[in-house]
Amino acid sequence: MSVVVTIDVPGGTEQQYDAIAAKVFPDGKVPEGWLLHLSGPSETGWRVVNVVPSQAEFEKFAQDRLIPAAEAAGDPPAQMTFSAVHNLVRP
Repeated sequence: MSVVVTIDVPGGTEQQYDAIAAKVFPDGKVPEGWLLHLSGPSETGWRVVNVVPSQAEFEKFAQDRLIPAAEAAGDPPAQMTFSAVHNLVRP
């Protein structure tokens, strides 16, 4: 079942996001099977939202690519939440 992964980075910035995104999406594309990736400023810093095939798949991606890239960029600790997808409308 697809899940929504919301990542809130208190104090996070656009520049930090861009540095991390360049490392985790080196070809400018999300991993196969991902349905959505978006990011933008939030009330407390920076927010990233992904819709991915499963929580387990995202957790592997986070361990292998995201966390090392965030640590290298000096990104503040992030809060990740997972929610089930009930409906996703696409063009």
